[in-house]
Amino acid sequence: MWPALTASAALLSVLVGGVMAVGPALTAAPAGSGRAAPGGPVPDQPVPTLSVTVSGEPAGVPSTTPAPSPTAVTAPVGSAVPLPAPSRPAARRTTPPPAPLPAASSPPAHPSPRPTLESSRVTELEDQVTALINRERERAGCSRVRTDERMRTAARRHSADMAEHDYFSHTGRNGSSFVDRLAAAGYPRREAAGENIAYGYPTAQSVVDGWMASTGHRNNILDCDARATGVGLAYQGRTTYWTQEFGRD
Repeated sequence: MWPALTASAALLSVLVGGVMAVGPALTAAPAGSGRAAPGGPVPDQPVPTLSVTVSGEPAGVPSTTPAPSPTAVTAPVGSAVPLPAPSRPAARRTTPPPAPLPAASSPPAHPSPRPTLESSRVTELEDQVTALINRERERAGCSRVRTDERMRTAARRHSADMAEHDYFSHTGRNGSSFVDRLAAAGYPRREAAGENIAYGYPTAQSVVDGWMASTGHRNNILDCDARATGVGLAYQGRTTYWTQEFGRD
């Protein structure tokens, strides 16, 4: 089941190679933590939450729910209610990566986002996130990442699915990982590097600030091996759902 969405803070999540890294402000919400399961109601204007995913085995998730704050949070971005951990694929290996999880027999149709803004404005906000991310990368001595439309497509599909079906997770409703979603959009599976997601952050600046305040999300953003990215924004009413993919191709 998907972790229940909390209504007291914004949420962020980072995915790195299949492992959820969690910290005080961004942790995978355990069962009974108050976040609605897929299909359940989601607060119209929740506090922002972050989540990160990294390749590897799932890490433990703290049970506390710290108040939102731009300061130290050990896992997913920002400080808010508990959210999923960051997820990011492991560093390149000389041996082949493990076989991907089998795709669901009948994956759900890709839902369309329900934006409250014109699609051109949504694209503008997505591009603002990329510009802000590149500014942080340059400060850290990393090269800029370019927008890859295949990655943007995968990110938009995931944000739209979360908004449409009231859940917040790096795992899709059909069991897909971010690597699976990138591959479905035509991006090389072996080049997938990581994924950050966030919920409830109203602006590009606020979501980037949230991710940069979280170790797991920041690691995805400042991965100097990353060469491409794709940001996807969707709305549920006035609530935002953000997804950012990273790749090494």
